[in-house]
Amino acid sequence: MKIIKWMLITASLFFFPVMNIHAESQTVKGGMSKGKVANKNEVIYANLLADGNLTELYVVNSFELIEPGVIEDFGNYQKVKNLTDTSKISKENDQITLQAKEENYYYQGNLPNNFELPWRFTINYYLNNKKVEPENLAGKSGDIKMEIAVEANEGKRSSFSENYMLQISVPLNTEKFKEIKAENATVAQSGKDKQLTFTVMPEQEEVFTIEAETNHFETEGVQISALPASLAIESPDTEELTSEFHSLTEAIGDIHHGVGDLAIGMNELSSGLRSLEGGSAQYKKGLNELSQSGNQLTEGSAQINNTLSLIKDEMKQASGVSGIGELENVTIDLPEVADNLEQAANDVDQVVVNYNEVKTQINRALEQIPDNQISDKEINKLYESNADKEVIDQLVETYRGTKAAQEVLLLAKDNLTDMVEPLSTFSQSMREAAGNLRAISSNIDESILQIDIDEGLKQLTSGVEEMVSNYNQFHQGLLAYTGGVSELSTSYSDIHEGISGSLSGAEQLTRGAGSLHNGTGQLHDATKDIPDEVTKEVDEMISQYDKSDYEPISFVSDKNNEKLELVQFVIQTDKIKIKDNKEDVKETKDKVGFFEKLLNLFK
Repeated sequence: MKIIKWMLITASLFFFPVMNIHAESQTVKGGMSKGKVANKNEVIYANLLADGNLTELYVVNSFELIEPGVIEDFGNYQKVKNLTDTSKISKENDQITLQAKEENYYYQGNLPNNFELPWRFTINYYLNNKKVEPENLAGKSGDIKMEIAVEANEGKRSSFSENYMLQISVPLNTEKFKEIKAENATVAQSGKDKQLTFTVMPEQEEVFTIEAETNHFETEGVQISALPASLAIESPDTEELTSEFHSLTEAIGDIHHGVGDLAIGMNELSSGLRSLEGGSAQYKKGLNELSQSGNQLTEGSAQINNTLSLIKDEMKQASGVSGIGELENVTIDLPEVADNLEQAANDVDQVVVNYNEVKTQINRALEQIPDNQISDKEINKLYESNADKEVIDQLVETYRGTKAAQEVLLLAKDNLTDMVEPLSTFSQSMREAAGNLRAISSNIDESILQIDIDEGLKQLTSGVEEMVSNYNQFHQGLLAYTGGVSELSTSYSDIHEGISGSLSGAEQLTRGAGSLHNGTGQLHDATKDIPDEVTKEVDEMISQYDKSDYEPISFVSDKNNEKLELVQFVIQTDKIKIKDNKEDVKETKDKVGFFEKLLNLFK
């Protein structure tokens, strides 16, 4: 037994060689010089219950030395443990003094119970939609759900939660878990285990859910690691994205300008329809007056026709001396007939004046209607824009209705033009007839005493009959003409109401187009800066996760920050398994380290 101890002591010399002390080095406790530290790392180990509550927290401190020797560290530890060799560690309040004989030195410090992690973890378990405590879940079967909630432990070393990224791993044995679902998880296969990994970015709080079917619930626990998100993130090339937004904002600008042109056009259309409606009202009024004048005209013409017929009948009965008496009566009636013809001619002249006035009003209305032609292709393009479809439907309907009214007015204008010349000719003919009747009356008076009575009466009667026949044909034509005017007056009332309706719709659409233009203007103002805002948002988002300028701080004491290079966290929850005493004993034995075994030999 003594031989074995001496062999171990000899072997230990190879593990813990005595360092030469340079003459110029400063000598401290135990005759060792003061060591020089290149950097220090802290790994914080945390053990959690299966529900996420903290049970144990300790730190493994590691030093990389330029020169071995006595070094100092700081931390309010309950107890410390040398993980490198058998040398003792001195602890006085929060100051730790170490005798580091190697270039790499490790020691463990256990933190008091009031020490907390920078994050809070809450893990809930559900079996068949009922919440179950984890200690009652081992070996159960059914539909399982795990909820893992992570939130910052406010006020508890917030620098870590603001700058550290968490990775949460849950291994599930595929022989015990089927139909595994884990949204937002990275899934990897490791032998029989399916490894589910979730990521929590700095300053974020998350809730992750795992669902599965289990025939025998057991887990190795949840493993969590935390490291600073210190990788520099390069800004992505947003040129293509922003160019698309530029195209979008330009298209919105084009729509805005197009709607502006539409609003101007609708205003002009409304103005034109307003003038058209006024001209149409004048035209309708003129037609009504013309229709009424036509009635007077036909009544006067009927009187003339009846008078001429009476004259003709009297002339047929006249003969000899008695015929002379009848002729004297004719000479009395003919001037009255001539007066009626001249009055009818005057009425026709007034109708021509009314027609010309209506034509003038129609021309003014037509001038106010834009002569632009909008193709179906252009209308379809408008429908493809973001403009209100209902407004577009009304605009198109008004446009087409206005074009139809324009065609009606052009036709009415042409008809009026066709009517004016015949009416003027007709008026002139009636005046000539009136002059002829007066001439006949005068000639009869002069010729009564000079003519062969019977022969003269016969010739006169024949002439009167021919004139009566011709005037009767004229009177029938006049009746047909005035009847057409009356029918046109009645029909045009509907056209005028349509024009008035178009005007009302156009005015409403003008207001709608104005509102639409205001809306597209606001939309353009709201979107024109999108490319710059996208770039700004991307930069801000990247800066939120780019922690490349983060300077690590010690988890246990600010006095350690000077040489600190890295602080990381390794967190593990308890396993959920059916208890096996033999296995627990084996695990306890396996946890005994080399130095514990070495020290046990000297006990």
